[in-house]
Amino acid sequence: MLTRYLVRATLALATLSSAAPALAQKPSGKQAPTDKTTPKAPLAGFDQYIAQAMQDWKVPGLAIAVVKNDSIVLMKGYGTRTMGNAEPVDEHTLFAIGSASKAFTATLVAMLVDQGKMRWDDPATAYLPDVQMYDPYVSRELTVRDLLTHRSGLARGDLMWYATDYNRDEILRRVRFLKPTWSVRSHFGYQNIMYLAAGQAAAHAAGKPWDDLVRERIFGPLGMTAANRW
Repeated sequence: MLTRYLVRATLALATLSSAAPALAQKPSGKQAPTDKTTPKAPLAGFDQYIAQAMQDWKVPGLAIAVVKNDSIVLMKGYGTRTMGNAEPVDEHTLFAIGSASKAFTATLVAMLVDQGKMRWDDPATAYLPDVQMYDPYVSRELTVRDLLTHRSGLARGDLMWYATDYNRDEILRRVRFLKPTWSVRSHFGYQNIMYLAAGQAAAHAAGKPWDDLVRERIFGPLGMTAANRW
C-alpha cells in the first residue's frame, strides 16, 4: 500500500535525477566482451570520477549510494561536510533533500484521502481556515488538489521566507501579500509554499504535526531510521 502511494507521488512530481556510471556484471566464468564502456571490475575508476566531479563543481563533500536490485554495491562518503572544516562526510551524514520531501506530502495527503479524512477537491480553507490568498476569490476556490499540482496562480515567492526564521504558520500567514502571476488553474507555477500549505492541511486533518506523520507513516514502515525530512 505504501509503495503504491510513493510511486504515485513520485510520478506526480517533476523530479531530476543524475546519471550514474554503468555497473559491470559479476563474472560468470566466460570471457566478457571488451569495449571502452565495460569496466574490468564493478565501479572501476569510480573514486577518480567522483573526485573529478567534486573538483569541477567545487563541491566540498558528498555521499554516494549505489544499489543494484536488493544489494548495496557502494555506500561511501567523499570530502568534508563544510568548506574549511576537516570533519569528513561518511555514509551516515545527513544532507538536505529539498523538494524530494514533496513526495512525502503528496503521499500523506493520498493516505488521508483513502481514510476519508481529506478530499482532493475540498477547499484548502477547510483545513487551513486562517490562510488567505491575495485574491479573496482564490482563497475560496483553491483546493487541496490545486496545492499539490502547482496551479495556484503564484510564481514562486520564495524570497518571502528565504533566510528568515519564520515558522510554517508565519509563512502561510504572509501568503496573502503575494500577488498572483496568473489566474488560478490557468498555468503551472512551481510552488514550495503551496506544498507547505498541503503539508499543514494534512497535519490538521490527521491531528498531528507533518514531521510526526512522515516518521510514522513513511519512514517507519520503510525502515528509514536515519533519513532527513527536508
